[in-house]
Amino acid sequence: MKFGILYNTDYYPEAHGSPAQYYQQILEQAQFEEELGFDAVWFGEHHYSGYSFGSPPVIAMAAAARTKRIRLGTGVSLVPLHHPIRLAEEYAMLDVLSGGRLEYGIGRGFLKYSHLVFGINEDENHERYHEGTDLIVQAWTSDGPFSYEGKFWKLQDYSFFPKPLQQPHPPIYASAVVTPESAIYAGSRGFHLTTGLFVPAREKVRDIIALYRQTLREHGFDPATREVAGVYQLYCGESQEEARRNGGQYALQYFKFFSTLDQRALHTSKAFEHYGGGVSRIFAGKTYEDLERARLLMIGEPQYIVDQIYWAQEYYGTNYLIFEVAQGGEPHHLVMKSLERFATHVMPVFKKQQAQPATASAATPA
Repeated sequence: MKFGILYNTDYYPEAHGSPAQYYQQILEQAQFEEELGFDAVWFGEHHYSGYSFGSPPVIAMAAAARTKRIRLGTGVSLVPLHHPIRLAEEYAMLDVLSGGRLEYGIGRGFLKYSHLVFGINEDENHERYHEGTDLIVQAWTSDGPFSYEGKFWKLQDYSFFPKPLQQPHPPIYASAVVTPESAIYAGSRGFHLTTGLFVPAREKVRDIIALYRQTLREHGFDPATREVAGVYQLYCGESQEEARRNGGQYALQYFKFFSTLDQRALHTSKAFEHYGGGVSRIFAGKTYEDLERARLLMIGEPQYIVDQIYWAQEYYGTNYLIFEVAQGGEPHHLVMKSLERFATHVMPVFKKQQAQPATASAATPA
């Protein structure tokens, strides 16, 4: 089992201070995560409401400068919103300057407003995602000048620079939560998968993972060679009560923020049609007890989290957990304490497991 950290954070001036202080705390946490032995730190992309980062490669490069080993990821790079050559250049440069540490998470995005900001027709979302990703991979892997003729982008006798350090290209993690088309796309291309294990639709998420693995096999890829990275909210506390008090309240605040993102018609996206509504309906009426009972949170004392991870291995067949932290205005010192407890009391259980032969339940969905 691999463990990473994901920053899809919501900025509050009263909690974080200035943007400079806010970013400084995140970078201090990333440096601490390397010291503690986490495998990766990922950064999300959004473009308004103080949500995540407008430029993930910038914050990732700042983290790279402070670290030597920890891998650097995106959760996720919104391919349809940008020119793919610009993305290829920025992330190849990050891979080179970080010494080959990039994990490139990609996705379509789930908010209509982001498309409006960049002047992108949301109806073209799938096509731009697929074409843009194809062009990025071609730019990274072409040995010389190449041409490209697509619906949205055309290149003639183009030479790409710089080549990424990882060959043939950095690992790509394609996002799919409850949309079958996204799972099929990820599997057909042989990409790794990233999905949301905190979403209150766990049977659908498990079905998506199974569909992804089925598609891998149908296209000649061995599922055992591909990672399924699942996202949870994390707070590792001294006790269940302390974890709920100092972790649960901030997770709920984040879910509240998350649920308000599409309450204006301007923000409502088609990307969540498989939930039966917009983002605001995902957590509507859900209490902390509901989320805990459904095993959608990694918030508790260490043994509770160990048990939750074992359950996730069995139920989803995941081999890579990526934890969202520092959300909802959670204070920096609480994030640091939670990370330290997890690394001290939880991580060693699974690092020991990693040295032993994998069980069938850890490799296949229940």
